[in-house]
Amino acid sequence: MKILDIRTLRGPNYWSGYWKKLIIMRLDIEAYEDKPTNKIEGFYERLKEVLPSLNTHGCSYQEEGGFFRRVESGTWAGHVIEHFALEMQTLAGMDVGYGRTRETGERGIYNVVFSYIEEEVGRYAARGATRLFLDLAEGKPLDEIKKTLADEIQEMREIREDVRFGPSTASIVEEAEKRGIPYIRLNDQALIQLGYGINQRRIQATTTDKTNMISVDIAGNKAATKKLLGEMGVPVPKGSQIRHEDELERVVESIGFPIVVKPLDANHGKGASINLNSIEEVREAFHKAKEYSSRVIVEKMLYGADFRALVIDNKLVAVAERTPAHVIGDGVSTIQQLIDKENENPLRGYGHEKVLTLITIDSQTRSLLEAKKYTLETVLKKDEIFYLKSTANLSTGGTAIDRTDETHPENVFLFERIAKIVGLDIAGIDVMAPNVSEPLTENGGGIIEINAAPGFRMHLAPSEGIGKNVAEHVVDMLFPAGKSSRIPIIAITGTNGKTTTTRLISHIIRGSGCVVGFTTTDGTYIQNNQIVTGDNTGPVSAQLVLKDPSVQVAVLETARGGIIRSGLGYDYSDIAVVTNISADHLGLKDINSLEDLARVKSVVPRSVSRRGFAVLNAEDDHVYDMRRLVDGKCVYFAMNEDNERIQRHARKGGLSCIYENGYITLLKGKWKVRVERVANIPSTYGGRAEFMIQNALAAALTCFVHGISIEDIRVGLTTFTAGTAQTPGRLNFIEVGNATVLIDYAHNPAGLTALQKFIQQLPFYQQTVVLNGTGDRRDEDLREMGRLCGKHFNNVIIRRGNYLRGRDEQQMYRILQEGIKEAGKDTQINIIPESMDAIRQAVKQAEPGELVVVLGDGVPNDLSIINKLRDEVNALNAIA
Repeated sequence: MKILDIRTLRGPNYWSGYWKKLIIMRLDIEAYEDKPTNKIEGFYERLKEVLPSLNTHGCSYQEEGGFFRRVESGTWAGHVIEHFALEMQTLAGMDVGYGRTRETGERGIYNVVFSYIEEEVGRYAARGATRLFLDLAEGKPLDEIKKTLADEIQEMREIREDVRFGPSTASIVEEAEKRGIPYIRLNDQALIQLGYGINQRRIQATTTDKTNMISVDIAGNKAATKKLLGEMGVPVPKGSQIRHEDELERVVESIGFPIVVKPLDANHGKGASINLNSIEEVREAFHKAKEYSSRVIVEKMLYGADFRALVIDNKLVAVAERTPAHVIGDGVSTIQQLIDKENENPLRGYGHEKVLTLITIDSQTRSLLEAKKYTLETVLKKDEIFYLKSTANLSTGGTAIDRTDETHPENVFLFERIAKIVGLDIAGIDVMAPNVSEPLTENGGGIIEINAAPGFRMHLAPSEGIGKNVAEHVVDMLFPAGKSSRIPIIAITGTNGKTTTTRLISHIIRGSGCVVGFTTTDGTYIQNNQIVTGDNTGPVSAQLVLKDPSVQVAVLETARGGIIRSGLGYDYSDIAVVTNISADHLGLKDINSLEDLARVKSVVPRSVSRRGFAVLNAEDDHVYDMRRLVDGKCVYFAMNEDNERIQRHARKGGLSCIYENGYITLLKGKWKVRVERVANIPSTYGGRAEFMIQNALAAALTCFVHGISIEDIRVGLTTFTAGTAQTPGRLNFIEVGNATVLIDYAHNPAGLTALQKFIQQLPFYQQTVVLNGTGDRRDEDLREMGRLCGKHFNNVIIRRGNYLRGRDEQQMYRILQEGIKEAGKDTQINIIPESMDAIRQAVKQAEPGELVVVLGDGVPNDLSIINKLRDEVNALNAIA
C-alpha cells in the first residue's frame, strides 16, 4: 500500500459544498484491491477490539454500528482508512464528521477524502490511519497496535496544541465568523487579519491594530504602571523597583512581610513569587525574577483573593476570581495521588481542549514543596490546602469563578478608569482584594498590575459561574455597526478568455475610481503595478490581493489547478464569471472529461453569495447548467440575441448582455440599453475577433451588476487595447522587419480555433506559426493542435517550450508532426528546440507582409525575444 499524494483543501472546493477544510489522500491500495475486509482473516474482530468507538459511525446505513456492518460484509481499504482518519482525530479532541472515498480511473487507486480541524493533524491522521490498517491487516500483535494508536493520538493532541489558536484568539475568530467576517492567518502564531482589503483589521492574540504601543510599554513596565496609577489615586501596594540584591533588606524593612517579588517586565506570572515571609525566601525569589528582567519589583503583598477584571473599549465586560492549582488533603492520600485524582476530573484536559487544564509537576511546584518541606509522597491532613503553583493561570491548572455580576459599581468605575489612564483598548487588570462586591477603597484591596494582552479563557469558560462572550466586545470595537469587513470579490473562471476578461473588468472598475487588485496567469497586480510575476491564478495569489490594505475591489482569475490543489482562496464571492468550457488539461488529476472539468469550474459560481451574481455564458451547455448550483442571481451573456435561453430569461424580466446589430447591449427584460458599438472597442479589432467580443460582453455585464455606470463601462471598453501593456500575450501585434508578429496564448484546440477564425479575416496570405506542446496534455490534444496548425498555416516551426513536464521531448515532436500531417496539406515543418532560435528563424524567413504567429508559451520570455529581435532589425535599418 502506498500513499501517492496528500493535498489540503482550505476553501470552497469540488468535493463538498459545505466542508471547506478537507484532506485529499491519493492512495494506491495495491494487493488489497483484491482483498476486501471480509477476505482478510480476523480483520473485523481485531478492529472491534482496537477501535470500539467506531461503533458510532453509521456509514451508509446511517445507524449505530453501520460501519462495522460494512467491514463485516466486506469493504475496501480506502473506505476503512477514511473512517480511521476521522475517528483518530475525534479521539484526539477534534470532532470531524465528513468523509468520502472514491475510485479513480486507475485500478487500485483511490481518493480518500476527510475533514479536518487542524491541517497538520489531518495530514498526520492520513498517514496514521494507513499505518493502522496495515497493522491490523498484517496481523501485528494487538498490544503493539493499541500502544502505537495511543501514542499517535497523543501526538495528534500535541500537534494540535502547537498549531491551533489559543482560546482568546479562537474566541475572536469564531465571533467574527458568526458575523460573516472572513479571516486570514498571517503567520503560524496568533497574527490574524479580520476582513479583506481596505476594510481589514488585525489582531495578535488580544492586542489589536487599535492597541496603543505607548500604553503597551506602560503596562509592560510594572513600576511605571504602579507610579502612574498611584499618582492618579488608584489603590496600589507599597514597594520599590531594584536592580541589586544588596537593596533587598532596605526595601523589605520599609514595607514589611509578606512580600511579593516579580520581574519588572515579564507577563503571565513568569518569575513571580508571592507570600514570602523571610529574607531568605525573598533572596531566592529575587534571583528567580532576575532570569526574566534586569529590574525587579519588591512590594507588599495584599491579602485576599486574586481577581482579573477585563475592560474592552473602556467598558468592564467580565471579572473572574482566580485560584492557583491546588489539592485538598483527605488525611489518606499523598499529594501525587490527589493530583492524579484531580486530573481525572472530566473538566480537565490536555492543553486548552477542555475548561480546565491538567495539572503538571514543574519547577514551581517543586519550589513550593521544598518551602513546606513536603514531597509528592507527603500525605496532607484532612482539609489542608496545598497550592501547587504560585500563580493562578488557567494554563497551569488554576481555576476561575465568574464574579462579574457581583462587582460593586464603584469598582466598575475604577476598573474602567484604570483602562483609560493606561490607554489600553483591551486591558486585563489584576486585583488583590477580599472581594469585589465592596469598593477596594474600603476593603483594603489594590491593583497589582495591568496586562496589555490579557487571556480570555477564564471569562469564556470559568470553572464556576456563567461564561461571558467577551470576544463579541472586541469584534464590536473593531467593526462597529455599519462598518463593512469585506470588499467586493469578482472571480473569473472558464477555459479560454479568463485573463483578458479579468484585465478588462479590472480596467473598467479602476477607471471608475477604485483601487483594484487582480490576479492573472501573468502575475498579481495592484492597480497597474505588477507585484508578483508568474501564474497567479490560485488561492495563494487571491489571498495576497485580499491581504493588501489598499485594495477596494478584488478581481481574481481562478484556474482549475488551484481549485483542485487547495480550493478557493476566499469564502465566497460577490460575482462569479464563467466564460466557457472546452477541452484543456484533461487526463490530469482525475479530470478526464468535459463534465469533470465543468464540475471543477462550477466551484466558482457555486461559491457566490446569496446576494451576488453568477455571470454565465448562455451559449455553452456546460456553463449554462451551472445555474442550478448558484444561490445568488444568474445573469447571462451571448453572441446571439435570439438565443432561446436569453429570450426565456428576458421574458422573466432577467438581465443579459448580448451582441446585437454591432453593439454591446444590455437586455433588461424587454428593454435594450446599448453600451457601445463594437467597432469602437479596440480589443475586438473592429469586431473581427469574436472571442474578444465575448470577453467584452462578460466584462460589461459583470461591471454593470457590480454597480458601475454605463458611461464608465463605455469609457473602459473603448480605452482597453490588446497591446502588450494591457493584455500581454493576448492578440498582440508587433512589427519586426518584413513580418507582422502576432503573439497569443492560444494553448488548446478551442483557443487555437478561435484565433484562426480571426486570422482568416486578416490580409495575410503567407502565414507561419511557432508551435510547442505542453507535456502533461493528452496525446490526442497535442495531435489536434498539430492538425489545426497544419490546416491553416503554410509553415510550422516546432520548439521545445518551457513545459515538457516529464514528457519525452522527441515524443512530443513526433505527435505534433503526426497531427500536422493529418491535415493533408503541403505544410513545411521545421523543428528548432530553442525559443530564441525558433522565433528568430520565423522572422528571418518571413516574406514582406507575412504573418508570424507565436503561440505564447512563457509569455514574458516570448515578448522579450520578439522585442529584442525588433530592436536588432531597427538598429540595422538605422545603420543602413
